Amino acid sequence: MPAEAATLVLLLPGLYDSGPAHWQSRWQAQGTTVPVQRVVQQDWAAPRCRDWVARLSQVMQETTHDVVLVAHSSACAMVAHWAREAPLALIMRVRGALLVAPSDPLSAVYPTGPTGFAPIPLHTLPFPSTVVASHTDEYVAFAQAERYATAWGSRLWDLGDAGHINADAGYGAWPEGWRAVEEMAAAPHCRVARYTDVPALTALIDASVRRLSAGYYTDAQITSSLAYVFGVDSSLIHDRSYFVLEQHGTIVAGGGWSDHQTLFGGDQFHSRGEGRLDPATSPARIRAFYVHPDHARRGYATRLLGVCSAAAQRAGFSTLSLMSTRPGEPLYRALGFVPDAGVDYPLPDGTTLPLIPMTKVMA
Repeated sequence: MPAEAATLVLLLPGLYDSGPAHWQSRWQAQGTTVPVQRVVQQDWAAPRCRDWVARLSQVMQETTHDVVLVAHSSACAMVAHWAREAPLALIMRVRGALLVAPSDPLSAVYPTGPTGFAPIPLHTLPFPSTVVASHTDEYVAFAQAERYATAWGSRLWDLGDAGHINADAGYGAWPEGWRAVEEMAAAPHCRVARYTDVPALTALIDASVRRLSAGYYTDAQITSSLAYVFGVDSSLIHDRSYFVLEQHGTIVAGGGWSDHQTLFGGDQFHSRGEGRLDPATSPARIRAFYVHPDHARRGYATRLLGVCSAAAQRAGFSTLSLMSTRPGEPLYRALGFVPDAGVDYPLPDGTTLPLIPMTKVMA
C-alpha cells in the first residue's frame, strides 16, 4: 500500500453503542478530513469481549488502509485485548489509538452482562496511543485511568471535570479530540523493508549516525563506527524482520529485531553470530534502529519498537536485548530497558566505541 493512501478512522463505541449526539456519531455524520467508519458489533448490551475483538480484526482485514483506532469506554479494554493477540500485519497498520474514558470492568458500577473484558491487559501497546481521562468519570477512577495509561505506554490527556466524556457530559462535536485523531492519521506508514530500500537506508543511517551522535562521540568515533559497525543488515531484510516508516515515499526511520545471536552491527561488522536463539532461554535482539535527524523526537523509534516487540512475542520471546549507543540510551531507559555495565568496543583502526548493553522483560 502506498504511504500516501488515506488513513481510515475506525470508531469503536462502548456498551450500548454511541447515540446520535455522541462525538463518535457526530464525527461519522459530518464531513471530515479523514474517512470514518464505525465498527458495528452484534451485541451492544451483553457482549463477549472476544467477539468484539474478532469483529475488529474482521473489519481491518476487509480494508487495505492504515487505521486510527478511536475507542470509548469498554472498547478501550477491547483494544488492549486485541493488541495482545492480533496478527502482526494488522498491528503494523495502526498509526495510533485514541482511548477515551476507559471504563473499569471491575468497578462496582460496571454493568452486568458483558463478559471477558476483565482483567484488562496491562502491557505496552504496540502502537502510539493516548488515554483521555476525566476526574469525574463514574465508570473509572482517575487514578485507575492513569494506571492504564502507564501500563499501555500511552500519553495521558487529563480533561478535568468531564464525566464519562460523552454527550451527557457536553462532548458532542469535540473538535479538540478530532484534531488529535488528525495528528495520528498523518503519521508515517509502517512496512517490511525490501532489498530495494538499501540505498535509501544507507543514506538514512549515515545521516542519523553523523548528526544524532554529535556531542556524544568524537568525529573519529563517528567516522569509524560507520566504517566498521553501523550499516544495513541484509540478514534482517532477508528474515523480513526489519521495518521502516515511510512518509510520502521517503523512509524516515527503520528498526528491526532478530532471533540470531548477533547483537548489533551491519553487514560490514566482523563479529557476527548467525546461530538461532532459543526463545525459552535467550532474549530476542533489537537491532539497527535509526531515525532521520529531521524526523527525530516524534515517537518513531518508539512505534518501531512496538512492532518489533510484538513480532518477538509472537515468536515466543519474553525478553529483549540490545546494544545502545550513548544518544539512544535515554530513549531505551524510558521504554523500560535496563542498562548493564557499559563497554568500550574496540574497532579495527584502534578507535574504541562506548556502547551500553540493555535488556527488557516484556509484560
